[in-house]
Amino acid sequence: MSELEGWKGKLKQGILENEEILIELTLRGECGEWLPSLALYDKEKDLWYYFDNEIRTGFTEDKAFRNAVEFFEKLIIGLEVPILKVSPLKEESLGGG
Repeated sequence: MSELEGWKGKLKQGILENEEILIELTLRGECGEWLPSLALYDKEKDLWYYFDNEIRTGFTEDKAFRNAVEFFEKLIIGLEVPILKVSPLKEESLGGG
């Protein structure tokens, strides 16, 4: 299976989702760097959350994508704790808050 098949390929296209959540990846270039950012949409609460974690930038779009995947994989296995915000100013907890 190619690296971009499955969930990584879907994320590279910008959206990864299941019945409960949607993860959106945005890659934008700025001043010679590519900046990855991830957002999470909670379908049940109809609410967007923004990851405020530091995701490494890349000098190419592909490197920024790989950095976003690396961050996401660390979230999945518990090596990275998500810092979620409902806006750039307010931190929010997913645990029934």
